[in-house]
Amino acid sequence: MAEVDFILQAAREGKESAIEQLLKQYRPLLWRYIRKRAKTEQDCEDILQETLLRITRALPRLPVETPFEPWIVHIAANCLRTFYQRVANTEIPLSTYESATELEITPPFLQQESPESSLIERVGTEQMAQQLRTLIERVCSEMEQRVILLYAQDETLEAIAQMLHLNPNTVRTHLLRGRAKVLAYIVQHQPALVGGMERIWEAVHQLETHGKPSEQLTPAERHALTHPWRNQLLLRRACLKIARFIRW
Repeated sequence: MAEVDFILQAAREGKESAIEQLLKQYRPLLWRYIRKRAKTEQDCEDILQETLLRITRALPRLPVETPFEPWIVHIAANCLRTFYQRVANTEIPLSTYESATELEITPPFLQQESPESSLIERVGTEQMAQQLRTLIERVCSEMEQRVILLYAQDETLEAIAQMLHLNPNTVRTHLLRGRAKVLAYIVQHQPALVGGMERIWEAVHQLETHGKPSEQLTPAERHALTHPWRNQLLLRRACLKIARFIRW
């Protein structure tokens, strides 16, 4: 165990030999987990490669106290889910997994693309991607930043909660608050990022048409969207409600 901890620490520090050794050691475990759930052997290999890549990218952010094996299995489960969503544009049946605890379940409200993930994935230039990251750093707390950026990398709330040692509901709160702050800033300063104020009011109309009565904007929140510099709290509340109807 001490040797594994030593290799893991070296891998966190970016030492290529340690990363290779770590991935080689855990590849059989991941292969067995994925192969049991993948439809074909070729799918298994593709998903495994994506899993190993995401593990490598996420290693520097992994808290020291996080159990390593459960963490990499969560990543494999995420990769399984996103792989088959891309291929068939459908959810993987729950029966694909041995138990519900292995399937990362996202609340329906959060299955909508978040402004952060949509923009990061679709921006046409690195300059725009960096612009968004700078914006997130400017308006969000450190924990909100970490949650938003992990969520933008297709991590589920359950996986993020495990990585950050938080309750999933707390992670959801950080995500929603951060998302509202980001969109409020965009409304105030850079509405062109979402298609201008016309797109904002189109989202309001979609909320009025498809949202529940409890989700509708109050007169004060509508006024805050019209005069976004006057009341930040009301503006963020309004942005939180319309965020799911805005795509980049």
